[in-house]
Amino acid sequence: MKTLLAFLILLPNLVHAENLRALVGSSATISVLNMQPVPLVTSADKKGWARIPAFFTNHGATIFTPTESTNGVADIEVQADGYLFLACNWDYQGNQSGNWEKERWTEKNFKSKGWDRVSKNDLGGDLVKNDNRAQTIFFKRVKKGEKLRLRCNKYDPPYPILLKSKP
Repeated sequence: MKTLLAFLILLPNLVHAENLRALVGSSATISVLNMQPVPLVTSADKKGWARIPAFFTNHGATIFTPTESTNGVADIEVQADGYLFLACNWDYQGNQSGNWEKERWTEKNFKSKGWDRVSKNDLGGDLVKNDNRAQTIFFKRVKKGEKLRLRCNKYDPPYPILLKSKP
């Protein structure tokens, strides 16, 4: 009886994790100002990633990283419909100078604009940068022609993530 009860409690997470797997092969095509796609892998680089959730590792995820200064903003242009994941962090990165907080999106802003938060349980772990900042992951279906200007923090932009297409 305990096993059945445990299964029923976990069922919503299992269904959600299954829904995430259904997104593989349905990534949007995007371009991001001053950011370039690279494989999402662990790296010793100080701007790299210390831990990567199994979901992203298992599906050959690509993450967009800055090639130049982004001023904490991800300027995304959607070139083809599909799903887009974002990694965001709200840890302290500096004072309010520059009025950057006026542009910042909170979790509430993301949810009000149709973004879904993905739990670390569904992803199979946390996405953590080498500066020890754990990321909050969101996803949304985006449409060709959309232009998104997103900010979560003073220096780190939201990091767009795409899944590898199905073979």
